[in-house]
Amino acid sequence: MQAPSFVTERPISMAPDGTKYPIPTEFESQTSFDTVKNTAEWYRNQGRKIVVVQGLGFVGAAVAAVISDAKDASGQPLYFVIGVDLPSPAGYWKVGKINDGLTPIVSPDVELDRLIDTNVHHTKNLCATTTEQAYSLADFIVVDVPLDVHNRLAETAAEVDINLDAFKAAIRTVGRNMQPEALVLIETTVPAGATQLVAQPILQEERAKRGINAPLLLAHAYERVMPGPRYVDSIRKFWRTFSGIDEASAAKAHQFLSSFIDTAAYPLWDLEDTNGSELAKLMENSYRAMNIAFIHEWTLLAEKAGINLFAVIDSIRVRKGTHDNIRLPGFGVGGYCLTKDSLLAQWSATHLFDSDVVLQMTMDALKINYTMPLHSLDLLNELTDDGLAGKTIVVCGVSYLPEVADTRNSPTELLVDELTKVGATVIVHDPYAITWPERPDIEVEQDLEACLRQADGLVFAIPHLAYRELSTQTLLDHTPVPPIIVDAQNIISDEKASALHEAGCRILGVGKGHWRKRGYQ
Repeated sequence: MQAPSFVTERPISMAPDGTKYPIPTEFESQTSFDTVKNTAEWYRNQGRKIVVVQGLGFVGAAVAAVISDAKDASGQPLYFVIGVDLPSPAGYWKVGKINDGLTPIVSPDVELDRLIDTNVHHTKNLCATTTEQAYSLADFIVVDVPLDVHNRLAETAAEVDINLDAFKAAIRTVGRNMQPEALVLIETTVPAGATQLVAQPILQEERAKRGINAPLLLAHAYERVMPGPRYVDSIRKFWRTFSGIDEASAAKAHQFLSSFIDTAAYPLWDLEDTNGSELAKLMENSYRAMNIAFIHEWTLLAEKAGINLFAVIDSIRVRKGTHDNIRLPGFGVGGYCLTKDSLLAQWSATHLFDSDVVLQMTMDALKINYTMPLHSLDLLNELTDDGLAGKTIVVCGVSYLPEVADTRNSPTELLVDELTKVGATVIVHDPYAITWPERPDIEVEQDLEACLRQADGLVFAIPHLAYRELSTQTLLDHTPVPPIIVDAQNIISDEKASALHEAGCRILGVGKGHWRKRGYQ
């Protein structure tokens, strides 16, 4: 009797746009890497250096693209660049996208698309793989792996929970494969002290196992990548702070960074040690987070007092150098950095520096920012006489920034959950985020007019261009009744608000106390 045959379904990695990439077998990965290795050797024979970028997320993919576009005086590529990500359902599609010459990041910056297409298909000095052997080819290894906080709502230092296991594993992979003279440059946002106290011992341990006695070259240079219309320029035309574990590491890091950053216009800032450069990133983002929390308190006051806080802030911002960066009222805070970097600082104080310092104001700001979307819920409740139960509310925007598809820690999530709790039907729309990876249970709609046809109420949560350009007439023509509206992002002008009110809409805005004063609610 013939034995039954069993067909094992091939594991798939699906991109946010629905493209499916079969995850390669170990044999297929090795075969693919052999091609990468041969290409790297060809470039090395041409006098070019090899760069490997570990992690192909929102930072790593863009960094790899920019480095691959660096040129020498004759216009030839300086580097052969290899991006590395995991052969997992969450990671492999990024490898597949890059090897197809496509950006894995939805962005309005067409320069990012051009760089990846050109350097994969034409210059042929950019590719991606899942094989850790890639690190053995590198002259420079750039670490762009994620490092997250488990409890972003921690209220005390003791509650801050950071698991470094994935970061340690990534560094260990580098250590067991890297060349003795390669520079490891950590761009990942890490707790202050992590380069010297976590990464350096791991790399030294792995190198010692291999009998490598050469001094380790290790540096930290935190990224300031800004997804959006200036994605590429936020890497090659922006200031960077860095430091090495010693003078040799700092010198090599300076040389490398200067090769793809316009340092003539945006000079590098070399700090004394990596602890300082790590702290700089955490403090930089904590300052922004506290600025936002500060404004939210004043937003609540201005609304009750009938004051247009946007006009007030514009009048204050004329004080250049001291007040011109004061934040504006808004819906909430999302993304990867501002929601957690303060906690990395607190964790490092407790666990790496054995300090009893508590960054209480900094941590309080995170809590205020997390709960900001609840204010939009309060405004919705104010606009209805019979509650939100049974009403259909369209939330416009799920990404955390305009014109991008990044939904990480989206503030929309809290509003959606709270609306659902009170019995509202919630429809989520976003012109860029086709899916919501963190909330696969929620479907993201792309047809705005179809959403409007079901709306009893609207919340403008993110200032996408599609919402800013939505005309009063289009909104009124497609809604079944004049809806209640909360403008949480200063999308609607005073003229539009007046017209909507005259058409029967009840409307309020975050930071727009003058609308309440005029009776628009």
